[in-house]
Amino acid sequence: MKGQAVYPAAAALFAVAAASPSKTTCLLLIIYLLLLFIRRPHCFLPALVAALFFFVYFLIVDHHNKTSLSGGRHSLSVRFSAAPAIDGDRLHAAVQAGKERVQLRYTIRTAAEKEALRARLMPGTVCRLSGTLERPMPASNPYAFDYRRYLRRHRIHWLFLPEAIDLSACVRVRPTIIERLEAIREAGVRRIEARFPPEAAGIAAALIYGERRSLDEEVLSGYQRLGLIHLLAISGGHVTLLVGAALAAAIRFVTREAAVLALLVFLPMYAVLAGASPSVLRACATGMIVLAVQWKEGTIHPLDALSWTALALLVFDPYMVWDVGFQLSFLVTFALLAHVSVLTSARSMLQNLFQTALVAQLAALPILLYHFYEISVWSVGLNVFFVPWYSFVILPIAFLSAVFSFSPLIWLFSRLIELTDAVVRFFSVDYSFMLVLGRPGPWCLAGYLTAIAAAFLDWERGRLLRGLTAVAAATALQLAAPYVDPKGEVTVLDVGQGDCIYIELPYRKAVYLIDTGGTPEWAKEPWRKRSRPFAVGRDVVVPFLKAQGVRTLDQLILTHDDADHIGSAPEVLKAVRVREIVTSPGALPAVKAMARPFSVPMAAIVRGDRWKVGDAAFSVLHPEAGNNEDNNGSLVLLARLGRLTWLFAADIEEEAEQALIRAYPELRADVLKVAHHGSKTSTTEPFLRTVKPRAAIISVGRYNRYGHPSPEVLMRLKQQQAIIWRTDENGAIRYVYDENGGTFQVMKP
Repeated sequence: MKGQAVYPAAAALFAVAAASPSKTTCLLLIIYLLLLFIRRPHCFLPALVAALFFFVYFLIVDHHNKTSLSGGRHSLSVRFSAAPAIDGDRLHAAVQAGKERVQLRYTIRTAAEKEALRARLMPGTVCRLSGTLERPMPASNPYAFDYRRYLRRHRIHWLFLPEAIDLSACVRVRPTIIERLEAIREAGVRRIEARFPPEAAGIAAALIYGERRSLDEEVLSGYQRLGLIHLLAISGGHVTLLVGAALAAAIRFVTREAAVLALLVFLPMYAVLAGASPSVLRACATGMIVLAVQWKEGTIHPLDALSWTALALLVFDPYMVWDVGFQLSFLVTFALLAHVSVLTSARSMLQNLFQTALVAQLAALPILLYHFYEISVWSVGLNVFFVPWYSFVILPIAFLSAVFSFSPLIWLFSRLIELTDAVVRFFSVDYSFMLVLGRPGPWCLAGYLTAIAAAFLDWERGRLLRGLTAVAAATALQLAAPYVDPKGEVTVLDVGQGDCIYIELPYRKAVYLIDTGGTPEWAKEPWRKRSRPFAVGRDVVVPFLKAQGVRTLDQLILTHDDADHIGSAPEVLKAVRVREIVTSPGALPAVKAMARPFSVPMAAIVRGDRWKVGDAAFSVLHPEAGNNEDNNGSLVLLARLGRLTWLFAADIEEEAEQALIRAYPELRADVLKVAHHGSKTSTTEPFLRTVKPRAAIISVGRYNRYGHPSPEVLMRLKQQQAIIWRTDENGAIRYVYDENGGTFQVMKP
């Protein structure tokens, strides 16, 4: 029967994910096979065979995904298969080193060197380089991007950090076919960057070559937040347009069979030219399957073509299952094809566009929430406008402008992009209605999938409102989940050389953030500036809050006004609602100036202030009224959370510690957040003898220039027999508790 290949394809996808290993996916695979056995017995055996084959196949592939290299200093001959990415003073590229690929990362020293590297390091270049091999860093915070796992899934196990790139030790060898295509692609992107205005070059390069390096970061973020990022990805629409135009032109000169055969040869090359992302590979592979069947004068059901494409790509690279582009591309396309009878029954083009956007949004919802934690209220409506706008206006003009480089065309394209970007900024920044739901857990995901499947079935039966009610109910359950959860938590985030501590009380009675960390800004020459430099607030703190489903902070507690404690506060204030900011008296003027654009109530708190929420109690131990010092005037909090007492010592030094001991001679704490990142001027012996901590947490940056934590401090803590956790070595430290006790977890044991 036509359309039945989808069942073994789905089983194969489940099997690869289950072999990763994942207990939840194993259970889902078993449930899926049982449902097939009951409801589709004729599809059960093919699905079971596909599941067993791909389960074993992934285990074999994963077993052989190992490295033969070792860390340390090496001299390697590396081959550039694609032009390296250069952003400011950072160059990086995946290069071939013998039989292995390594990720090369290099800091450029001069502007002249940057231009020389850009000109010389083309696909097919081989260089002899000396440098160090290091293991990539794993994720150091909950929900954070795991760079080590990402590279391993691309069969890369090492970072190669060359001491220098001597171009005299580089030679251009005969490039492979793929390297030739990569060179053509790079030349095309550079041609666009040279001839188009900056605001239009990024969009044109993304639409034609699948290259987003020139895209403005704010615009790219806007497209992503509004659920429009698929418009900037080369996918089925592009390939359909290209194949249709090529066939229409070719059959005027050659037979249809010859034209189809030429396209079968051209599409794999186009996939490389377009960046070979999962969406590109899916579109090109599906197109090739359809063309091959037509070449043999046959027909194939669109669902079968999609399913055979999925199976072929899993054989090519089973790690694709974890690529968000792969997930969105296949799931949304499947939903559109499976729901085609409803879409074709639309009475108008506007209704068809709305229904198509709604199908895509419903299908993508679980994936978007899992990876990005939020959805835009505007998404469906904007897709109704943007899909035809891009399909019939932006995309054709982009191709014509790139091919002919006609100045009026480029001018028109640039003006249209300015208009489009203004609309994106309006809805993503000025009037951004984002519903932050957090990352759904396994059972929440299962609930969404069940509700969405029910919604599609109800839609087929003409009961769309009832179906949407089921999805709304699943969303409401996720929104309510934290408020019925009896567990609370304290998480000391790894923000480098800074402090950021997240506190959530059971049943989400209150959520607090103590400090925000901050990224120091050093003056740089213009050529060194990167398009998207790392920012603690944007890249660590805000994603963590959104993944937790936090829409409101009851208090943002800023201990003092050092940049490594409050530098990321503006990013937090932009992202979530803050009911109140509290800080120390000495920091109040600086905090007021920083927070003025956000109109948030704020107050200074001093020794003796306290509050209680449920069983949790907080007391301010320092500073005393009138203390306007910097480090020694920072806030010190004592909190009773679960069965443990926590002392958050901010950046106080010896003088403030002595004042604390005098004021509170019976001061005790189970857990000490060590002051001032482990500086030797803090955490003195008298202080430790008084507090007697059983565990100490040091928030400190890797390889920081201050030498924190001090060996003397570590020795004092060991003499106290305290368990020591450090964010530079252990990543984030998380304590999850309820009324019966709690457990500590570290990201990197």
